[in-house]
Amino acid sequence: MEDYPAENPEEFLISLGASLLKTKDVDVGLVGILTAHILKAEPAPDAVARAKDAILTLAAERANPLKIGAQNG
Repeated sequence: MEDYPAENPEEFLISLGASLLKTKDVDVGLVGILTAHILKAEPAPDAVARAKDAILTLAAERANPLKIGAQNG
């Protein structure tokens, strides 16, 4: 994080997300979801549901990765 305190909650949460991305062995996809939906000063009323859906989508993509060179047919 920065050497000085954030001016407001939104700045703090943005800084927190950026700090998480700099952390060793962080799950970048999960941090992206958290910053997009949860780490907001005023999250959407359905932010948790949206984050859950995004996490489930990410998990499904990771469980069934696209195989390079795979052909349809």
